[in-house]
Amino acid sequence: MTALDRLRERWLEHGLVWRDGPGSTASAQAPGHSTADRSVTFRQIAGQVLMNSHADDKSAVLDALGLTLSDLFDNPAGTAYKYRDGRTVFRSYDDRGRKRFSQSGNTKGRDLFRVERLDDHRTGVPVYVVEGEKDVLAMESGGAVAVSPAMGAGKAGLFDWSPLAGHTVVIVADDDEPGRKHALQVYEIVEPIAAGVAIVQAATGKDAADHIAAGHGLAEFVPIDVDGRAGRRLKVTRGSDVKLQRVRWVMEDWIPAGSLTLLAGREGLGKSTIAAALCAQITCGTLEGELHGTPRNVLYVHSEDAREFTVAPRLKAAGADMDRVLFVDVETAHTDAGTLVLPLDNIALERIVAKEYVAFVVLDAATSSMSSDLSGRDDRAVRQYLEPLAQLAARQGCVVFGLCHFGKRDGADTGKLILGSIAWSQVARSVLSVAKDDDSGHLFVTNTKANLAPRVRSMEGEVVSTSVVTEDGDTEVGVLRWLGETSRDARELLSGPDEEAEERDEITMVIRGYLIECGGSAPAAEVLKVTRAAGLVDNAVKKARKRAGVRTERRGYGKGGSWVWTIDSAIGANGSPACGLES
Repeated sequence: MTALDRLRERWLEHGLVWRDGPGSTASAQAPGHSTADRSVTFRQIAGQVLMNSHADDKSAVLDALGLTLSDLFDNPAGTAYKYRDGRTVFRSYDDRGRKRFSQSGNTKGRDLFRVERLDDHRTGVPVYVVEGEKDVLAMESGGAVAVSPAMGAGKAGLFDWSPLAGHTVVIVADDDEPGRKHALQVYEIVEPIAAGVAIVQAATGKDAADHIAAGHGLAEFVPIDVDGRAGRRLKVTRGSDVKLQRVRWVMEDWIPAGSLTLLAGREGLGKSTIAAALCAQITCGTLEGELHGTPRNVLYVHSEDAREFTVAPRLKAAGADMDRVLFVDVETAHTDAGTLVLPLDNIALERIVAKEYVAFVVLDAATSSMSSDLSGRDDRAVRQYLEPLAQLAARQGCVVFGLCHFGKRDGADTGKLILGSIAWSQVARSVLSVAKDDDSGHLFVTNTKANLAPRVRSMEGEVVSTSVVTEDGDTEVGVLRWLGETSRDARELLSGPDEEAEERDEITMVIRGYLIECGGSAPAAEVLKVTRAAGLVDNAVKKARKRAGVRTERRGYGKGGSWVWTIDSAIGANGSPACGLES
């Protein structure tokens, strides 16, 4: 017998009205109220019932029926909540209706209750943080994804909140002073890593379970501002107070200062080599633009290539001042060479940028630093990753320079060529696209998204081999050598073969070939018979006629006349009559 079955049986034994609702819900008449009353509501969740009484105290209603709070559990002795890391929490009530908790198993574990559910809800779904396990199950019954730390209010600092990185987090505060303090403690922990944080409270009752038991939906939580610090507020700025600024360029028309810029291209073309060349120029103060003449520091975040064997030799070969090149690793309890995870490490990253006066942050590749909680193919997830980086760049006046891969398909729309979501190119202020000319082997780089630039600018370059001295002897490394500006656009090389042009060329060859065989001229009807036999459409053939250098004229009058197609420079070798035409 479930707790809901037990409650139904007791209500009916006392002659009170009971109405089952959809799913495992019900409403009932409160003792001492009229038969029209439905002020008591119930919702069966895992192992227990959520009960809310709108008219009278919940305990008093149960007492009138000879029940206690323990009767709200399927097992009146209590219920167990199992955590992923092996912790088990047991909840029950004593004879006076007071909550009792005990623990077993991995009581030192740091997992949140039900954190494993986040694996199925990586993006786009808010994560609710509530105060207890019963609240989590209540929220799940209402269709939400929810977690909570063990041991109630005040212990949030003992648990691992990193799985919430990149998620939108809604903290449900219990309606009492400890609950509000607990909500603020959780806020301070998750705000640096979350995509957004809000604090709310139940529309009815004290906690999330009461809110759900009362029949309220997720949208009916009431936003609150804890101590004036954690609420989401709207700030109004008058246009007259906005300080107008001109665009400053780190590299003219290519890389705006204080921006997120992407360098995109197919795998293996030399994007990292290009990034190394830019880093070298920035560290030496030779990059044209407003940083010219002022050597600045760069931070190179890499994951795909080894620092000692590839990244550092590549930068040195490019001529970088290696004292101004910074690398970053993450230290944990288990390693001192962990990789950066964003947005989890955004605050730590910004501190380094500010402390070390970094002007240029390279993410090679951009997706490698993206939290595994986020998907590069999901628009919202990509924005949760990139928008905080764009804001960091704007605050610090630096450039975040991300390297992205194109897919294999051809096309001139480089925003759609970037692997994953279109949001990659939408969030970036500038996108530089690189393509290779197979004939010359040269690289062409074009600002294919240049919202702030007054022009499309392309540069041509080539990768040449140079020798670098290492601890183990000399090694050959590829270096980019710029060849100057060019009118050639990288999109010309990315778009692939022009299928329409190829079709036009085929039509032209068929038309001219037939007319040449006929001495340079033939009736239009005969030409169309030939082109139809070749599988060509009449309209396409007629459109291609002029491009083929063929003129049309009418010969003869009345019904005996006909249209004739003639090559402008007649090819008849001996003045012989054209095919099908009388002399």
